[in-house]
Amino acid sequence: MESPNLPKRRALDGVRIIDLTWLQVGPQATRILATFGAQVIRVEWRGRGAIDFLRYYAPFAPDHATADGGRIQGAARSHGVRGNYDRGAYFNNTNPGKYGITLNLNHPKGRDLLKRMVRDANALCENFSPSQMDKWGLGYEELHKINPRLIYMRTTGVGKAGVYKDYVSYGPTAQAFSGLTFLSGLPEPYQPAGWGYSYLDHSPGYFGAMLVMAALRQQRIEGKGVYIDMSQSETGLMLTGTSIIEHQLTGRPTQRYGNRMPYRDWAPHGAFRCAGDDNWIAISVQNDDQWQGLVDEMGSPQWARDRRFAHSAGRKQHEDELETKLTAFTLTQERYALMERLQARGIPAGAVQKAADRFDRDPQLKARGYYVDLPHSEIGVWPIEGFPAKLAASPADVGGLTGRAAPKLGEDNQFIYGEVLGLSPDEIAALSAEEVI
Repeated sequence: MESPNLPKRRALDGVRIIDLTWLQVGPQATRILATFGAQVIRVEWRGRGAIDFLRYYAPFAPDHATADGGRIQGAARSHGVRGNYDRGAYFNNTNPGKYGITLNLNHPKGRDLLKRMVRDANALCENFSPSQMDKWGLGYEELHKINPRLIYMRTTGVGKAGVYKDYVSYGPTAQAFSGLTFLSGLPEPYQPAGWGYSYLDHSPGYFGAMLVMAALRQQRIEGKGVYIDMSQSETGLMLTGTSIIEHQLTGRPTQRYGNRMPYRDWAPHGAFRCAGDDNWIAISVQNDDQWQGLVDEMGSPQWARDRRFAHSAGRKQHEDELETKLTAFTLTQERYALMERLQARGIPAGAVQKAADRFDRDPQLKARGYYVDLPHSEIGVWPIEGFPAKLAASPADVGGLTGRAAPKLGEDNQFIYGEVLGLSPDEIAALSAEEVI
């Protein structure tokens, strides 16, 4: 039995990942790999269009924030930081625990350096436009010759094989292509609302991390590499619920149901406005007993005692009217207090939380330590989203091997090129002067 005083071994100790990803979908996968202990070396360049766009995205840490260990409080602003690529909160939340280097892949010596790094790497992840790595002579076939054990994962909007293999895409485009955009929104005749966040820039990252870990297991057992061609839009198909199955069985076109339950007589079933500015509560009444509990909570108003609403089928038939009348009640209620009272009656209900609720007041997230304070070399200690599971046998630490938030642009050049790759100080200086690194 392992002694509790010994440091726990990370699941991916000794694994090296070359991270050529950018924006969200690729870095999300390598973020998880770093969380499990892989040495993730993130490659960027200073040239126009070569820096990760997320470095440009607001919100930014304010100018007065420094690396003095002081925690940043309040909303970060974009004043005076447009040229500073190291203060973006979105980038820092997406890339903790990674090493950061600059490398010019448009330069022949830069490509040679990458090949040198690949020799000792376990995996390389990239999500460039479909043909970019091949144009550089850095595609899977070429790198596999250098390192037959290499795992190469390419993530694109619609995949590198097939009719659309050369298409360039971003997450929202893949989302629309997958059908997710159509499914989100109020029931017809209203137009699709889409999803407020680019989920197909986020969710496929988890799939990507799982694929790489499965390939690492094969690599350890068989000593072989593998090529992974992952499609964002096909990941989206897996998130469309029963819509495709329904069409296969019935031949009918997909319908949009909004928050309502399409397959059972559950009503009311949706999100309802509460007191205050844009406050909501989700309520799901699934049987007549729960309905009676809701009626009692409302003070048994006359409209709620209407025989049309006494049973599930009637409430479902008159759902529009039911929702209008229920909203007149919920508009007078504080959402959290109402949630607690409904839950005490055995009625499924939950306050719809905003960002401030999730960060400042959610007791469950606080109890689980979801937000982790990590140091950042430019802006000080910064709260980072943690990993959504607790592991008993090995740590899942978003600070990774670096123990910090995201790297500054090129922050680890000396360590990676000097100690890891073995270049001399003179070689590093010469390559820097030639704008290779």
